[in-house]
Amino acid sequence: MAKPDDAHMGKILASSATGTSFLILIQLASRIFTFASNQLILRTLSPVVLGIAAQLELFQVSILYFSRESIRMAIQRQPIPSSPDKGSSLETDAVATHSQSVASQAVVNVSYLSLALGIPSSLVLAMLYQRFVPEEASETAFFYHSVILVGAAALMELSIEPFFSVVQQHMLYEKRAVVEMPAAFLRSAVTSSAFIYASQANYDLGVLPFALGHLSYSLALICGYSLVLLRGTNTTRFSFLLTRIQSR
Repeated sequence: MAKPDDAHMGKILASSATGTSFLILIQLASRIFTFASNQLILRTLSPVVLGIAAQLELFQVSILYFSRESIRMAIQRQPIPSSPDKGSSLETDAVATHSQSVASQAVVNVSYLSLALGIPSSLVLAMLYQRFVPEEASETAFFYHSVILVGAAALMELSIEPFFSVVQQHMLYEKRAVVEMPAAFLRSAVTSSAFIYASQANYDLGVLPFALGHLSYSLALICGYSLVLLRGTNTTRFSFLLTRIQSR
């Protein structure tokens, strides 16, 4: 008869293998959507707009990296509490359930540090970017609006870190794929649609469609994770809000 620890480890390994497949699928879908979108709009873009779009991408990635990567690494090093066994007593089940709830609440609380770090990071990086940007880029239509929108999109993406941390802790990779693949598709659709509309209307939107794409992606992540994860809060014993952990 297999020991509980062996069964728990086998479950973790199986979840990891399945999770790897879903993570590959997410990355593949994102690349395909981005490639298709670029093929639709590439002929209508000037080199200046393409360059600014790359800079805005770096701007957003920098905010996200400096704000959340160290927090994510710290969370991943936390031990995963074992699930209650079917043959265990009620008292043992209660202890195991409480341990899981405490671990999940601790992860949620720590993940809010990403948003706290993201606010000053976005302000500092936005000021530096606008201060040292080339004059040709600053004169592009809707440039400053786009910088603000991309900064806001980065903060919105940081706001889903409590959801993301719980997904990673419990290896809910299927739910992550369900949320992130439609979000990637929406970003590509919004970006290409805005450029196509501007081209047909002979209206210069500058780099604004890229900013709208980033914003739509963040909105889709917030809505998706809220719909997927908040429906199960009635059966969980932790909150996705900042909550004080009560000891037994």
